[in-house]
Amino acid sequence: MRVPPPALNALLDEAAAHYAAGRLDAAEAVYRRAETTAPADGRATYSLAVIDLRRQRFADARRRLRAVVQRQPRHASAQHNLGVAEQALGAWGAAAKAYGQAVLSNPRAGATRLNLAIALAVVGRTEDAIEHYRILAADPASRANALTRMAVLRPGALTDEELSQLRRLADDPGLTDQARVGALFAASAALEGRGHEAEGFDLLVAGNDLKHGMLSRGPGENRPSAVAREHQQSVDRVRTLFTADFLAAHAGEGDDAARPIFIVGMPRSGSTLIEQILASHPRVQGMGESDALWAAVGDAFPYPPEAPKGPGHFRRLGRRYLEAQRARGWSGRGRLTDKTLDNHLHIGLIHLMFPGAVFLHAARDPMDTGLACYRQLFATSGETLYSLAEIGAEWRRYQAMMDHWRSVLPGRVTEIGYERLVASPDKEIRSLVTEACGLPWSADCLRFHETRRSVGTASAEAVRRPIFESSVGRWRRYETRLGELAAALTL
Repeated sequence: MRVPPPALNALLDEAAAHYAAGRLDAAEAVYRRAETTAPADGRATYSLAVIDLRRQRFADARRRLRAVVQRQPRHASAQHNLGVAEQALGAWGAAAKAYGQAVLSNPRAGATRLNLAIALAVVGRTEDAIEHYRILAADPASRANALTRMAVLRPGALTDEELSQLRRLADDPGLTDQARVGALFAASAALEGRGHEAEGFDLLVAGNDLKHGMLSRGPGENRPSAVAREHQQSVDRVRTLFTADFLAAHAGEGDDAARPIFIVGMPRSGSTLIEQILASHPRVQGMGESDALWAAVGDAFPYPPEAPKGPGHFRRLGRRYLEAQRARGWSGRGRLTDKTLDNHLHIGLIHLMFPGAVFLHAARDPMDTGLACYRQLFATSGETLYSLAEIGAEWRRYQAMMDHWRSVLPGRVTEIGYERLVASPDKEIRSLVTEACGLPWSADCLRFHETRRSVGTASAEAVRRPIFESSVGRWRRYETRLGELAAALTL
């Protein structure tokens, strides 16, 4: 029976009132009634997808939004939100397509165009991303963010005029501190690329100082000192719980068949390069960074329980982890890589879940690593990486954790030295693939820079080029200005 429009509109109005008042359960129930009674209308389906997004049910949102845009391809808001859902699920290519359709329908939607540029950069369409950033930079309201992102993506892409604009933005008291921080980091990278290293480092110091000050004045749990304490407590607790005796007592309780590859290390240590090489193998799917481990573990325990819940506990966690990766796009075939760097804390847990897992430790000279962290404006977290002294302290905590795993799980973690990889790529890549990971050799891994896949880290542009040596020993160019880092590393 066809529902008369007034009745349908009444249902939609009732649901919208619930939604506006924050009564999402009630809104969802009424929208479902509207969708059931008029499935071809589309408005209720779209609204249910919006609720899915708010509740982070991204797969449900994607399913509904795909149905909406199939009927209404020029529905700009539905295309934008489909892009959001695809992006959240790691489907960056599909996200770029959806954002692109939304921009075609509404070219003035700056937020959508920004998301499109970000997605294009992740999938390797750098030139297209830069084109959209330039369109955004023409608008004073979005200029700072657009130029900053363009410079972070490819510092050499900035024209002299765009660099001058960035420098003026960095000094603009009318901008937010966060916008000024971005401009300082971006201008610093562009100046360094032009050979003005001293001037660029001055701006880098200013950007780090401003960011550190913002964090120190912010919410207590995000202040660098509080985050450092939390990190130290995590290291202490893991070392206390994951003793050699605990690991031995629960050996063999995991999934023996699965052999995922976990890449750990400090930020900016070469982990993205390692994953890009392995993801170029026909039997490997690179999954990047995600919360898949904690989606699997949930409230089962913060770290391992003192009394695991039965002999199948770790096997169940392993199964849930693989299911979480499937939800994020893993095909379920072949091997997967997980380069969530925080997993350096959880090697013991993962070892119990997957006795056959491969652990690769991205190791790089600590001075180069520290400088690379200092040069990076992190999209999320990184609270302890905006001070040279705090970077050194963070490296020591990370190193203490890795020392613990070497002690209680001897030989379990394979170190992949960045400097060795750069110096002898053919030899080291072959060793990485065949010896460390136990994969059959594929020459595709030598052509990793040609592999088209989504890379959502700061190294996205770098891993799409052949290996280069310019980052090895970079710290020596700034040695006189890195005393705090050197001192903190050796405490």
